[in-house]
Amino acid sequence: MRHHTFYTYRILEPIAPLQTINAWASFHHERLDGSGYPFHLKEKDLPLGSQVMAVADVFTALTEDRPYRKGMRRSGAMKILDDMRSSAALNGDIVAMLRKHYDDLDAVRKHAQTDARRKYKDVDAARIAEH
Repeated sequence: MRHHTFYTYRILEPIAPLQTINAWASFHHERLDGSGYPFHLKEKDLPLGSQVMAVADVFTALTEDRPYRKGMRRSGAMKILDDMRSSAALNGDIVAMLRKHYDDLDAVRKHAQTDARRKYKDVDAARIAEH
């Protein structure tokens, strides 16, 4: 699972027009303190877009329902995000922006999650009908 960002980097690397998107997508598991992966980059080497994606990725991972657990409520999710900000893993300005707009962002996340579930059910139903 930890290799997906490295594979993303290598697959998109030869496509010059996607260089910016490649960096954002490939570095979203990097941490400002260099403890992330796959390249252990530090803040000075991380584009702002990848830092935004990192906060969004953690937020989504914490708050959305997963097959094995329910998503966290605001207080639990923000505690973890604040802890990651305090330990120099995530950009504090971006975490603060998420906090300020939490309700709006969470509503968008919930809508996207509901929409994705519906689409995947439709795909599964079509697959079953084929067989």
